[in-house]
Parts: sequence; C-alpha cells; structure tokens
Amino acid sequence: MAQLPSREGFAEDAPQRPAWRGRTCVRPPPGTRAPPPAHACSLRRGAGRWRRPGGAPRSARALRIVPWAHLCPAVSQAVRAVGGRAQPLRDNYMYLVIEEHTREAVAVDVAVPKRLLEIVGREGVSLTTVLTTHHHWDHARGNAELARLRPGLAVLGADERICALTRRLVHGEELQFGAIHVRCLLTPGHTSGHMSYFLWEEDCPDPPAVFSGDALSVGGCGLRLESTAQQMYQSLVETLGTLPPETKVFCGHEHTLGNLEFAQKVEPGNDHVRAKLSWAKRRACVQVHGEGGPGRGPGGTLQGAGKLRAGS
Repeated sequence: MAQLPSREGFAEDAPQRPAWRGRTCVRPPPGTRAPPPAHACSLRRGAGRWRRPGGAPRSARALRIVPWAHLCPAVSQAVRAVGGRAQPLRDNYMYLVIEEHTREAVAVDVAVPKRLLEIVGREGVSLTTVLTTHHHWDHARGNAELARLRPGLAVLGADERICALTRRLVHGEELQFGAIHVRCLLTPGHTSGHMSYFLWEEDCPDPPAVFSGDALSVGGCGLRLESTAQQMYQSLVETLGTLPPETKVFCGHEHTLGNLEFAQKVEPGNDHVRAKLSWAKRRACVQVHGEGGPGRGPGGTLQGAGKLRAGS
C-alpha cells in the first residue's frame, strides 16, 4: 500500500500557489467573474509544497477538479419533501474530478445528477465512479437517477444507507484512477459512516486534496448526529488534522460566514477568527451570479474563506 506523503520533503521556501492555479485546480462555476470558491482552503497557513522525496518536483498534470455549487436559481427547484415540507438545496457543493490523461471522471456527492451530466458532456469525459461522503439526501439524492442513466456506474461509500451503493468502502482502502490516487478515510461524527476522500497525483508537486463532506468545513465542522465526541475528535484531529498541512480542503457546504460569525461570538478576543471573518466578508462582496438566489450572501455573492490552519 502506498504511503501518505510525509512531512519530509516539504519545501518551506517554495512559492505558494493560489488555490485556483496549478493542475490540482478549481474552475469557477460557469459565468462567474471571481476566483473559485474559497472552500478550497488549505490545512495550514504559509508557503510549502509537497515534493517527491529524493528528487525535484515534476507534474504529471493529470488532475483537475471542477466544483459546482448549488447556488443558482434553477437549483431552488431541486427539493425533497420531508414531513410534508419541501427542503431546497441551498448551499451544497458537488464535484467532478477529471483525470486529464485518460479523460476518466469521478463525481463526489451527487445531488443534481442532470446538471452533473451536463458538465460531463461539456468536458468530454467518461464518468465511471461516484464517491459519496455520507448517506444524507443532500449528498446522495442523485445516485439512483445517475445509476439509472449510466448503467454500470460504480457508486462507492462507507455506509450501507447510501442510495444505490454498489460497493462499501473501508477505512484506509485505496483506489486509483489513472495517475490519481484516492485514500478512503473514515471520519465519523456527523454520521457514523462518514467517509472523506484524500486525493493526490503521482509525481506532481501540486498540493493534495481532501473531499471532507460534512466532516470538516471552513471555520467549522458538521453537526455531530450519530457518533461520540471522542470519535469526532479523532476524525478531525487525528485523521484529517494529520494530513499534509498544505492539503486543499473541498467541503460539502458553503457555511463559511455563519461558522466564523459563531466562532467570533464564542471567542470575541480571537484575532485569528476576527481576521478570517473579515476576509470572508470581503469575499462575500464579490459579485458572481447576479442578484439573489439560494446559498449566496447579500446581492447574490458567493461566500467563502481562505487558508485554514490545522485545528482552527
């Protein structure tokens, strides 16, 4: 089994790349004029890139991540009836990970399958696999329809409650899609069967990525529903917190401003939280989609935060 990139090989003096550059990159949603959502944050502040031990970095240039946020008016029609009430998808993110050499694509947390297939068609890739972080409807609701539309599609996750699941994953299992490696990390807390997915690319200097679902978000974490506090601590601190510090975090929801506003109320004297909240508010003033719409800040803005120190 391949080993996780270790702390050895970090170049502290290496120039830092913005989250939207490099091959492990984030493409802004179509029609936006801003940098991509800043939920693609880092687990540390400061410079540093993981380098191949024993040699200079070189890029295989295979990995690309296309996020799509449920932030446009059309998506407000995507609802699920729960107890007689219609609940809209307001702030979810789903992702398409593309292996540029093989043109194979892997989706993460499919909530709007038809929109995902539009992106797949536009990119000209072959969708082979769905990785689901947990069974909640706003992350797995599209699996069944997508499986119907794409026979033979692999739907993977750790919880048997995941809709249309074809194979159950276990902690530490590794998958490979061309040059892209995926390590499955069980991160209970929000749900007992929550799985995060750590991705890196062979022989590439760019930072690895983790798709954390509702385990970890910018400035906070998901509500603990099914697991113990000790399990959640282990997920956040001992599992996710020990990934390479420059790992880019792609979370499941856009809760940045709310998380940081709450954190400031809890710790009003915390300068780090104050600075982070100020940064997030400035980003919320960047117009990306026009007026209004679910999941946006005032005036239809895309919310987000920046680089996040491990344990923040």
